[in-house]
Formats: sequence, structure tokens, C-alpha cells
Amino acid sequence: MATSNKTYETALAKLNAYVKKQGLRKSNVRNQVLEQICRLKQPFTAEQLTQVCEEDRISVATIYNALSLFVTAQIIHASNRQRGRTAIEYELITGTQNRLQVICSECGRKANFHDKALERMIVERQYYNISMQHFSLFVYGECRLCRQKKKQEARKS
Repeated sequence: MATSNKTYETALAKLNAYVKKQGLRKSNVRNQVLEQICRLKQPFTAEQLTQVCEEDRISVATIYNALSLFVTAQIIHASNRQRGRTAIEYELITGTQNRLQVICSECGRKANFHDKALERMIVERQYYNISMQHFSLFVYGECRLCRQKKKQEARKS
């Protein structure tokens, strides 16, 4: 997947603003990691990112430090997925759009959904001294296919 220049530029601008605000130094290696993230199919794991960064000879420690910084800077979102074993998946969130998503805790399937009433309630609510810019809501549960699979397994035993 080719890097979307607009996506990378948006993410890089967000990173640069965060780095400046926090008094951190700019890093070309960190920018390379961010560029690789923009190229990856979303969501992705740290292992997938590590594999694509191998040819750039970026250390695993640098990748994990960058991921942590990107999560804190709200450039990517980290969520636990349970696909045979618990793993953390990351997803680029450079946009400012509101996001509602349902995620199956068993298989990791996910789907975006729209609920105007819920969105309106979240947007209109007062949040202490914070002026909301955008939000993400993740609802975890068990999808229909996983429930059916469990029922079939229960019948067999």
C-alpha cells in the first residue's frame, strides 16, 4: 500500500506539533517509523511494523518507543485484540472525524456504525474544562458468528 501523502503529512504535522509542545527533539528515524505506519494496512501490530522497518535497520526498541509516543500524541490508537492470544493492534487516527466502532473480542472483526442520537449526546455533553475536538467510541462484545460457533461447540460436547 502506497503512502498517502496527505495522510503522512497530516500525521507528521500532528507529530511535529506534539514534539514541539513537549520540548522533545525531532527525529528522522521517528519520522521514518511514522511513514511506514502510513503505508501499512490498518490496523497493524508492532510485529508487522517491525518487519517492514527491518530494511531501514530501525531497532525494535526505537519502534516501540515511537509507538508509545504516537499513542500519547493521539496519532495512533492502541487496542487489545484477542485472536488466539492477546495482542495489541494499532490504527492511525490522524483525522478529526468522530468514530463509532464495534469490535468482536473473540475474532477481532470490527465494523463502523453510525448513531446520530449517540453522537449528538456525546458532542453536546460538557467535559469539565475541555473543548472536545473529536471522539472515538469502541464497543467490545461477541459477534454473531462467534456466538454461533460457541453454540455449535457446546452442542458437540
